[in-house]
Amino acid sequence: MKKAPEKIPVIICHDVEPDYRQISPDTGEDWEGFSETVQFFDALRGRLAEVTGAPAHFNWFFRMDPQIERVYGSPGWAAERYGELVARLERAGDEFGLHTHAWRWDEGLGCWVTDHGSRQWVEHCVRTAFDAFRKAFGRPCVSFRFGDHWMNNETLDLLESLGVRFELTVEPGRIPRPYPWDKSPDGWLPDYVRVPRRPYRPSRRDFRTHGPEGGRDLWAIPVSTGKEPGRFTAIKRAAAALGVDLRKRNDTVPLNLELNAPLFRALTESWLDAAEEKYLGLIMRSDACLPARARAHVEANLDYILTHPLAGSFRFTTSAEALALLGVSTHNGRL
Repeated sequence: MKKAPEKIPVIICHDVEPDYRQISPDTGEDWEGFSETVQFFDALRGRLAEVTGAPAHFNWFFRMDPQIERVYGSPGWAAERYGELVARLERAGDEFGLHTHAWRWDEGLGCWVTDHGSRQWVEHCVRTAFDAFRKAFGRPCVSFRFGDHWMNNETLDLLESLGVRFELTVEPGRIPRPYPWDKSPDGWLPDYVRVPRRPYRPSRRDFRTHGPEGGRDLWAIPVSTGKEPGRFTAIKRAAAALGVDLRKRNDTVPLNLELNAPLFRALTESWLDAAEEKYLGLIMRSDACLPARARAHVEANLDYILTHPLAGSFRFTTSAEALALLGVSTHNGRL
């Protein structure tokens, strides 16, 4: 493993949303996963601080889009329903942002569809969420993650105009592909094959590339990703030593805390071994700590991080704190 920087930011992104993707449009159920996840991570802070020698901060990205408004009567329902938990997280120094989906109810199909094909609908979803965020928290939203790792230039223009400083959607190496779930009018996920694997200031012409100095004010902070080792690992490693990537046709996988432990460990080691990566960008849904689901995976993966040889260098941070640790000025600096 290459020599690590003195401090390695670990950005844990919690997507705060309903426990299921296809929710009833008429009966809004509580988000039990959010309550469980807050309890779990709040109890973990002491151990994180002990291992790293620094306070632990997390990032919570709230759903406040038209789907939430349709089902719960208010796009800011979660902040209202879980006000006590939200206040606890805020006192702990955590960062709040938005996690917006472009769900639209289709009466003919009788289900929610993902409508990225309509620029007007996407803009409506984003603006609804930003208005609800300001109303709920009394301040503008500066951190953002779009649902299903989707993004385009027009939407990033809108986010920048609304004051976003940290955009945490893109997943480097992900190949373009049809949606594996839901019925979608446009039906394709973005091409992220050549996205930088480090924080960057997106180009105005193509948000997936680094722009010239003096470009956008916001920073894109890519999610950490890696390729599954799969079969014939030794052969692939030997080929890689010769400069041949036998895995290049495979999609990458984001470092999701819900992954099974062996895969999460392999992807993390791969990311940390790469030359330009100086941080970890981890994601998880807010329902991951429900006892009947992936909580055991989350526990195992966090235990791995906390017992990693580099654990003393890890710092659990907000986006702004992460860039500061990397020596980046968020106004006019660049990596």
